[in-house]
Amino acid sequence: MLTSIILVTYNKLDYTKQCIDSIRQRTDEGRYELIVVDNGSMDGTQEWLAAQPDIRLIANSDNAGFPRACNQGLAAAAGDLLMLLNNDTVVTPSWLEGLTTALLSATDIGAVGPVTNAASYLTSIPVPYATMDEMEAFAEAHNRPDPAKWEERVKLIGYCLLMKREAYEQVGELDEQFGIGNFEDDDFCLRMRLAGYKLLLCRDTFIHHYGSVSFSADRTLFQQVLSENTELFKRKWGFDPAIATTIRVDLLDVVKDQTADGERLRVLEVGCGCGGTLLALKYRCPSAVLFGAERNEQARGIAEAVGVTMFSSGRPDDWQLIEDGTLDVILIGEAHAYTAVPTQLTRMIRKLRPGGWLVAGFMNAKFYRYANRLADGETLDDKPWLTSEKAGAMLAAAGVSELRITHAVEPEHDRDDAGLERAVERAGAGADQLVLKAAYFLLHGHRMAAPALTAKPSVGRGGSGSRSRGDRVASNRQPEQKQEQEPEVREQLPAALAGEAADDRAQPAVLKEQNDVAFTGERLVVNSDVKSQFRDVYDEHMVRYEAAAEYVHGLHVLDAACGAGYGTRMLHDAGAASVTGVDIDPESVELAQRDYGHPGMLFMQGDVLCLPFASETFDAVVSFETIEHVASGAAWIREAARVLKPGGLFIVSTPNRAVTNASNYFEEQPFNPHHRFEYRTSELIGDLLPMFTLEELYGQNWIDDSQFAAMRWLRQTNGMALEREERLRIEQTGSELLPFHAFRSGEPMYVVAVCRKRIGGVDG
Repeated sequence: MLTSIILVTYNKLDYTKQCIDSIRQRTDEGRYELIVVDNGSMDGTQEWLAAQPDIRLIANSDNAGFPRACNQGLAAAAGDLLMLLNNDTVVTPSWLEGLTTALLSATDIGAVGPVTNAASYLTSIPVPYATMDEMEAFAEAHNRPDPAKWEERVKLIGYCLLMKREAYEQVGELDEQFGIGNFEDDDFCLRMRLAGYKLLLCRDTFIHHYGSVSFSADRTLFQQVLSENTELFKRKWGFDPAIATTIRVDLLDVVKDQTADGERLRVLEVGCGCGGTLLALKYRCPSAVLFGAERNEQARGIAEAVGVTMFSSGRPDDWQLIEDGTLDVILIGEAHAYTAVPTQLTRMIRKLRPGGWLVAGFMNAKFYRYANRLADGETLDDKPWLTSEKAGAMLAAAGVSELRITHAVEPEHDRDDAGLERAVERAGAGADQLVLKAAYFLLHGHRMAAPALTAKPSVGRGGSGSRSRGDRVASNRQPEQKQEQEPEVREQLPAALAGEAADDRAQPAVLKEQNDVAFTGERLVVNSDVKSQFRDVYDEHMVRYEAAAEYVHGLHVLDAACGAGYGTRMLHDAGAASVTGVDIDPESVELAQRDYGHPGMLFMQGDVLCLPFASETFDAVVSFETIEHVASGAAWIREAARVLKPGGLFIVSTPNRAVTNASNYFEEQPFNPHHRFEYRTSELIGDLLPMFTLEELYGQNWIDDSQFAAMRWLRQTNGMALEREERLRIEQTGSELLPFHAFRSGEPMYVVAVCRKRIGGVDG
């Protein structure tokens, strides 16, 4: 079988001679033809080539560019196998035999390439030699056929590329838009993958590569061409090749430390690009089942072509093919993207089996370059940068334990020493320079595995054999389990509403979806997008209003900061005598009236710090996820007490800073830009008690204390075991409202307090 070897030359005659001599010495005569396309060399290269009887020369009068010259050579080739080889290579014993064996091992393999001493994309290996004689000895020992060393790749590097003619003819020529060179090989390889062919990096075959000889004399030109062709590639493919085709060695190193070679794994990578990292993982674990999430359609198509089961979004609710508790590993290179939607991260963690691993990358907010720009007053519109403390709290809240950190330190040759010194001075003498030097960091840990807590019946107002109201509310999201009802005495409906049909209140209406209203992250909207993409957020809000509905039958209720109005309607349908929804946003009020308005309900614009109602107007005030949005939580609590009748009910929820912003002091801006502050539970209670008596206290999304970085550090400092006994650890509880008295050594992400206005006010 004839192999056509095509070289492109432009000056550098000495390298060309060395390359051709190595081909002649290390390749069986009669097995190949040698075609050289010269791009107008001026150092005698064309004259020397023309004098060689075993070379077919195509002499261009000027520099036609590397891809065009390759196409000229390929068009002239007669072989069944086609080889593109750089003229700054030196081939080695058995090089062509090794590559050919891999190429012909299966019909769906389109192209193969060797490893070397100097090339990008993890194609180079460590070498011990210092001379070419030593290189020969090294290569001869290295080049031993071994199919276990054939690694499937998304792309290969074009310094040495052996392909089948049929694959080349199906894919077509190299794209000559890439001018004198760079990225034409990426483009060609991706087209070959989309055509259904595999690409193999043959780790059992080594050749020497001097590297970038054509550009070595003019690095400025090299950088210019690299930049221009990067933009050309982006326009053609719709993604950055440096990002979408990359192999994340940092992520893979963590997986390597946690798993054994050959282990059967179910792995998901979020933001997987074209699937390069997943293919590299499969080389270590050939039986691995690969899943990927990627929004870019073109990159997703390539990942699908390489055998990855793909999803088009990073929302776990869209991954129907992956059942909860079935993944071994989740890789997410840009986990900072989930800071605005932490519930999506929680849903993602549920896809892991108990003990399964998460490896997550974050942009480092303490990185000296970023910190200096902020100190200079720049307003940065970059990705969300986090401290390791905030990122750790976010992962712990999502159910990840035993967190470890790895910092990606900026290479020393790229470092701005003056800038680093400035950041150190600002941070103080005790600053950790390792952290300041790291542009990003990895956090990795495993999904908490804990037994479910069994809620025990407690004594309630219905007697020793009944559940308390608190226990019943805690279980109201379990529709398959019948709830034990306690006897209650409820007020008669006011006479003005007595004429309403009983059936109108018997079954709550199905909430209308506001599919023409976008969810911005500030006010929840009931629509199909929210239900599918932000299901955890949706469930958390629904649970709160369903809990409040247990209390409001026959009462005149204020729904403060009612937002879209769905909750106001839920309170009405639960049997409230009347419900008034107030929100500061006039558009939300208008849409609420449009979609949820009903007799016995009123929507109006108003500020919760200055409500347009007389004192002692309402029997109950419901205030969910409102207090953290106002300037003063204590002022809102006083205003709520003002409009409530003596003994009136106040139901309030808010995030718990101990989980959501654990490193913040009260006075510091929370990470959520819509929040003015966030309470710890004790601070909320402290502001409530002057005006209210606390009846019940619930939490959502409970986290065991053992998952918090501060607790783990204190225990380590004191020589105590980091882990809590498994039987005592709190499992991930989700959106269900669970009472504080059921937990020890834990914190909820959200707190819900049920209070009564003190009769007689503060002094009562």
